[in-house]
Amino acid sequence: METQGQNECPICQGREVQNLRRDLAECKKRGQKKDKRIKELDKKVFVLTIVAIIIGAILGKEMLQSLVEWIDSINAFRGGIGGLTLNLPSPGTLPIMALAMLPVRGRRRRR
Repeated sequence: METQGQNECPICQGREVQNLRRDLAECKKRGQKKDKRIKELDKKVFVLTIVAIIIGAILGKEMLQSLVEWIDSINAFRGGIGGLTLNLPSPGTLPIMALAMLPVRGRRRRR
C-alpha cells in the first residue's frame, strides 16, 4: 500500500515544501508582530499605572475619587447613547397617524 507522498513527483514535493516553509515564516512574523504589540501595550499600562499612583499621592484620595467618578459618568453617558432604541408604533396605528398629519381644509360657507 503506497501513500500519497510516495506517488507525487519530486518537483511537486519541493513546491509543497517551499509553500509550507513560506507559510511557517509568515506565521512566525505575525507572531513576532503580535508579541511586539503586546510589549508596547504592557509598557503603556505600566506608565499609566505609575502616573495614576503619582497623581493619587500628589492630589490626594478625594481628588482621585472625583476624577474616577467623572470618567465613570462619561462612560455611562456613552453607554446610554449606544443603548438607544427606536420604538415604532404597531402597523395598525400607522394609518391613523397618517390621517392626523394630513392638512385639514376648512369648508367655505356659501352666502
